[in-house]
Amino acid sequence: MEAANEPLTVIVSRMVRPGCESAFEDAVKAFIPKALAFPGHLGVHMLRPPPGERSYGAVLKFRSQQDWNAFRQSTAYLMFLTGIQPFLEGPQHEDTMCGLESWFTPMGQRVTRVPPRWKMALVTWIGVCIVVYLVKLALWWWPLDWLDGLRFLVANALVVGALTWAVMPILNRLFRSWLHPPA
Repeated sequence: MEAANEPLTVIVSRMVRPGCESAFEDAVKAFIPKALAFPGHLGVHMLRPPPGERSYGAVLKFRSQQDWNAFRQSTAYLMFLTGIQPFLEGPQHEDTMCGLESWFTPMGQRVTRVPPRWKMALVTWIGVCIVVYLVKLALWWWPLDWLDGLRFLVANALVVGALTWAVMPILNRLFRSWLHPPA
């Protein structure tokens, strides 16, 4: 269960009717500025389907579960959903993730089961230990008394970047069978 005050990632997928792709994309493009202006909406990334497929995706970020709930019930969003309904083959599918869950979603898969938080915490701890140690080694030459605040910011930026784009994807692959055992 998501904590009410944690940032939330929502993944929406919609199957578009053949021949309606252009009209659907136009409607989405027109709605995005309205969505981004909504309080608590932190961003959206649209995913086009591969050639020959018609399943469109959207990755939405919200400040909290309450912000997502308010957005879903807003008149603007409900009107958008009504407007795109003729372009869709069926109802849209929504998956939500909060906190560390987005690091533990296998690439190209819908979020159907999230690993237990203790497993996510353990793998994240392993990743943080590795990255913090490597960053400490990489910054050995930086004098401790010189611009300590800048050193702190640079080190943390390196840790977050390495975790996000290198270490966590690798650890997710290494621990995949443990994190996501077969149902």
